[in-house]
Amino acid sequence: MGFLFGISSGEGLFRQREALEEARSAFLYNPLNCRSMRPVIYDSWLRCLQSGIDPARKRAKDPSEKKENGEISGSSGLCECALPVLTELLVQVQETSHLLILSDAQGRINFLDGDRRVKRQAERINLVPGANWAEEEIGTNAIGTGLKAGNPVQVFAAEHFCEGIHDWVCSSAPIADPLTSEVLGVVDVTGNWREAQTHTLALAMMTAKMVGQEMRKQAEIARQQLRERYLAEVRRSQEDGIVVFDGGFNLVEANPRAREWAERATGRSSARVWSDPELRAYFWTRHRSLGQEHGYEVFPQQLGFPGLIQQIFSAGKSIGFLLILRPRGGKRIGKRPADSPWEKVIGRSPSLLAAIEQCDRVAKANVSILLSGETGSGKELFAQAIYRASERRRGPFVALNCGAVPQELCASELFGYAPGTFTGGMKEGKQGKFKQAQGGILFLDEVGEIPLPLQIHFLRVLQEREVVRLGAAKATPVDVRVIAATHQDLEQLVHDGLFRMDLYYRLNVVSIAIPPLRERREDIPLLSEHFLEELAHKYARPGLKLAPFVREFLANIYPWPGNVRELSNSLEHAVLFCRTGTIMMDDLPQPLQHYLGGDSPLSETEQPGVGRTKTNGDPEREELLGLLLQSGGNLSATARRLGVARTTLYRHLEKCGVNKNMSFN
Repeated sequence: MGFLFGISSGEGLFRQREALEEARSAFLYNPLNCRSMRPVIYDSWLRCLQSGIDPARKRAKDPSEKKENGEISGSSGLCECALPVLTELLVQVQETSHLLILSDAQGRINFLDGDRRVKRQAERINLVPGANWAEEEIGTNAIGTGLKAGNPVQVFAAEHFCEGIHDWVCSSAPIADPLTSEVLGVVDVTGNWREAQTHTLALAMMTAKMVGQEMRKQAEIARQQLRERYLAEVRRSQEDGIVVFDGGFNLVEANPRAREWAERATGRSSARVWSDPELRAYFWTRHRSLGQEHGYEVFPQQLGFPGLIQQIFSAGKSIGFLLILRPRGGKRIGKRPADSPWEKVIGRSPSLLAAIEQCDRVAKANVSILLSGETGSGKELFAQAIYRASERRRGPFVALNCGAVPQELCASELFGYAPGTFTGGMKEGKQGKFKQAQGGILFLDEVGEIPLPLQIHFLRVLQEREVVRLGAAKATPVDVRVIAATHQDLEQLVHDGLFRMDLYYRLNVVSIAIPPLRERREDIPLLSEHFLEELAHKYARPGLKLAPFVREFLANIYPWPGNVRELSNSLEHAVLFCRTGTIMMDDLPQPLQHYLGGDSPLSETEQPGVGRTKTNGDPEREELLGLLLQSGGNLSATARRLGVARTTLYRHLEKCGVNKNMSFN
């Protein structure tokens, strides 16, 4: 462990200091010619150079407000556990003319005491409670460098990067959370360089170990209390998802319902979900801004459903948090709150969340947006959500499908017409879509279908913010934000001379791609449940469910060229034709059944006289096909899941008319 120590012994300190000062000068002249330094010091010096720290600096910055220090130390309970240990060891430190220091994980000093004479000297360099001694603030020192390295370290004299700290020697050891191993702070023993001893590092290490033991003891008591609260809450709220965290939002317990919801919402194991650093950071942010003893609501994007957080106290001290998951109105996981602009957009896939985040970021900016996506992917839903999230939500939302309007009528639809312009037209004339959307948002779907001769007039309205009705001479000011959508490649249309380049760039201030359904298959179960719920209510068919094989087919096989709209229509067809409470393959529309019979991965190996597989609505057959699909056609794995021998599985396959050589690749 020699590399930990800044001195080799208590003798020859002057010579060691002189040698270090020469090495430091050589390093500052040429950092590459100082490889003889201890690696922990050399690496720290390099970081200091890269951070632009002044090597001639004399002292740390003035300490921050005491209130902030209290908040920092209180967040982890470090001070509370450390104080009894530090107080007990203080006498031993005072006898060696040193100071005993405790810092948090950011390098801020929470406790400092010891020899009074040394304390007065330390004040000259701002080594005082509240001061920040992180390496980024004051260069190489045992507190900041120990936190960076995560190991015990001693820094002697000129090993300190800043010149004003050369008269000191400091020895530190990290204190880790006993449950998560996260470094919470360091214990530091500091004194004048002339008093340097190797045993001060051993003292720091012993103290850190004692503090860690006390923290483990307190943590085990707290976790037992948290488990008791968890069990009481589970008994009281059997329909809710219940999660209990410790004081650092580390998972303690989660009931089966909470684990199931988390896994369904994210596609990851519940353990990974609840230990996600981003989720913990979100909970911490909400707690610091809204934390109240009676609880507060949270809505983490990672989960996509709301929850209530309550702080748990023991003997007047906060020991953890209770998270109660209760989707509003009994809605299924994957839906957003009823007051969210995105409540109608179902799904938790990364590609969908990325598109939602982009839209959210630009919703309040008064710029044009171009939504690109395949037919049926939900472009109008996104446009409506942007409208609800925008500052124009109190104005109108006007939609026009440019592809559904005959070319000769497109101008009058967009701009309107004056009285008497057309024979057979409305006597009082007509307002166009731009005027109807005054103060709100105009959504133009299939904008690529606007006739080329009309595009120059459309561009003028966007540029001049005024519209002239057909047959009128006077322009009328308009205040409208345009959201355009297309399934076409507008850049290619520009290249082909079918779309004006200047109009393209005017519309394409922000471009957002809506992912097709086949690229977010993890959302299909959520969407299916959502549509079935709506359709069951619409047609008075409660309790409908998908057969396992149908669920696998919808989620993992069919390519969904019509996207979400096709899924919705297919399920409506299935609900109408389903004779039982379980939707089978024969209940789906013919195109889906034909896909299964033809170009799907379920096609049989080619044999003379052998046709394509059909399910014929047999529940046992569909169950077998579903299991085979999940196992990739592995018969041994399928037999294990059924709990039968392979020979028994062969008999079931033969009975159901399923070829055991069927390809699932």
